Amino acid sequence: MNKILTYILVFLTFSCVEKKKESKSDIKAENKEIISIEIDSTEMKAEPIVEIKKSDSLFINPNNFKYSNLNEFDLRVWYYGKIVDSLKSFSSKEKLVEYFQDERLKGENIYPVNYQYFSIQKNGKSEKIITIIEGDESCCHDLHYLIYNSENKLLSDNIVAGTGGDGMWGYDQYGKFVNDSTYILTRIDMEEIELENGGTETHIDSVVTNYRFYKNKPFEKLTEQKLKKVEKH
Repeated sequence: MNKILTYILVFLTFSCVEKKKESKSDIKAENKEIISIEIDSTEMKAEPIVEIKKSDSLFINPNNFKYSNLNEFDLRVWYYGKIVDSLKSFSSKEKLVEYFQDERLKGENIYPVNYQYFSIQKNGKSEKIITIIEGDESCCHDLHYLIYNSENKLLSDNIVAGTGGDGMWGYDQYGKFVNDSTYILTRIDMEEIELENGGTETHIDSVVTNYRFYKNKPFEKLTEQKLKKVEKH
């Protein structure tokens, strides 16, 4: 009997140990599954990278321009001294190239102080329009009408006004938008010629041109009227 009792006790002892091992392995397996689920959930919560676009104010600074939303452009009452005193000049060639996007402006004889900010026509996200005077102190000043797209790429550059002269020759050009698609530009060239008898005469050439206004390409010439006149003195 003693031997039988001994065998029964040994059997019960081993069976309890095996059950404990099984229960521990089950717990470990469950813990592993929980850990793997937490890792997956962390990866799903990762936020996408947000791209930040450059502000439009870095391209056009309203404080540089004197006028806004003009329909008529006329420089006949302007001259070099008044332009310099009344309008803000460019401070760097880099900004000048950024606006005109023209390789010719990278040359050695290009001086930013000869360019003046004039007006802001539009400054939206999809369309930007500004005007800038290009000139020099010895001759001429032309007003450029510059149109850009949403990426600040120059789409169109047109001369909408100007004034200047050299010696006995001078010119003025001025114009206005008569509607959303038509610009009328008038140019007058005057040259004074000395005659052999000691007198002088003035040759006047006038040209009135109607242009079709486009946003993504240069203005298209529609009609042109010319007039010549000679005044003797």
